[in-house]
Amino acid sequence: MEGTQNKTTETDCREDLEIRIGELGEALRRAEESAKNKSAFMASLSYEIRTPLNSIIGVAGLFQGTRLDLEQKKFVEMLSSSAKDLLGLVEELLDLSLIETGRITLKNDPFPVRAICSRTIHPMAVSVQERRLSLELRVDPGVPEYLRGDGARLAQILRNMVGNAIAFTPKGTVSVRVFLEEETDASAVLVVQVTHPFEKDGNGKERGEISPRPGSGDGESLRSSGMDLLIAEGVAASMGGGVTVSGLKPGERSIFFRASMEKILPEEESRPAATAASRPGAGSLPDALSIMVVDDNRFNRSLTRTILRKMGGPDWKISLAEGGREALALMEEERPDLILMDVQMPEMDGLECARTIRDRESRAGQKPVAIVAMTAYAMEGDRQKCLD
Repeated sequence: MEGTQNKTTETDCREDLEIRIGELGEALRRAEESAKNKSAFMASLSYEIRTPLNSIIGVAGLFQGTRLDLEQKKFVEMLSSSAKDLLGLVEELLDLSLIETGRITLKNDPFPVRAICSRTIHPMAVSVQERRLSLELRVDPGVPEYLRGDGARLAQILRNMVGNAIAFTPKGTVSVRVFLEEETDASAVLVVQVTHPFEKDGNGKERGEISPRPGSGDGESLRSSGMDLLIAEGVAASMGGGVTVSGLKPGERSIFFRASMEKILPEEESRPAATAASRPGAGSLPDALSIMVVDDNRFNRSLTRTILRKMGGPDWKISLAEGGREALALMEEERPDLILMDVQMPEMDGLECARTIRDRESRAGQKPVAIVAMTAYAMEGDRQKCLD
């Protein structure tokens, strides 16, 4: 009797466990589906926002090349700056989505540490002068000229850290120091420290004060200190490092980025990077060029043609097509030297049109025409789809 009860209990536990495993599997499936839907939504939202923003930036650029009085010039600069800021916000939202879904990718190439820091800080130092702030950069002598990693992502982290510090600095100097915390023959822990003054408000609380991260003890939360630091933290984590915030002394805050990076061999460090002049095919634009612009948006077609006419040679020929089918029909009459191809279009999109062109060229034994994708899509995999 007792043995029968034990077997019944074991069977019930096994059944309960199988049911629980099934429920967990279904929950995981729903979570993965939700992440995919979120990524698709972010890609679509990014495209819809980027398309008109790029047009605004393009038109503002054209205006800046015309004769304007001082007041008009100021207005156009404000328009261009605001549009670029909004485009930057879209980029950050995309990065946040990639971080949350674990799809952020990193390069692992030699990059010049000092040059990247200088190129990132210099334009920011110029812009903060209007707020009567100063921005200083110091790279310690012990920092190698080159390290291996993703230099563009390092610049993004630095830009976000400094941007956050500027936003919370009422007056004074934002100081950036880059140094090594420790190193071996093969690697080095690179540290970027951004220090800036903090201001007390009427309640005796520091403006932009950061509450402790739950369960972290003496750490501080990045979530309440702005999306820029949240993104910097996510990118840093993908690099195997991190971003932390601390108050070293009253009225002052420091933001730290730390990550271990590979050192490179001396022969790699001395190898010159390819410049525009040294790359094959680089040089001045030709006087005569045949270009086809394929875009279903009438305004974008007109804007692109205007930009090409301003930058082009005396014998540049520019033809316009509203979509993939019209582009294929025009190519039956004359093959252009270059096609600027929108990707998302009704009836036949840019990818299908490009695929059809390549198939025709292959059958006819023709040299492939240069096709440049013009797209507001910027999610992971979009570039590869175009290349494919």
